[in-house]
Amino acid sequence: MIILYEYMVAFELPKKLDREFVSLIPAQRTVINKLMKKGVVTSYALSLENSKLWVVMIAETELEVVQLISGFPIMNKVEFNISKLAFHNNANRLVPNFSEN
Repeated sequence: MIILYEYMVAFELPKKLDREFVSLIPAQRTVINKLMKKGVVTSYALSLENSKLWVVMIAETELEVVQLISGFPIMNKVEFNISKLAFHNNANRLVPNFSEN
């Protein structure tokens, strides 16, 4: 039996977003969108005011999370901290999906 956990990854962005970092944003969004479609990323939040980015991910282990985020285009420009969550409430996950059948 596979047990999945939710992890919060808190990223510290550069205080000054240079052109190189900004040029990575479209590729970063593409990776996040793919992971969201797969159900791996359940939440993605950004605060430019505080230079913070938060990602909630579903994985078996913290090592799996590290492997997933190592594919983020911004990884060479940020620092991060991973926390295993006891729970993560998300209003979007409480609403059942609409079925056309």
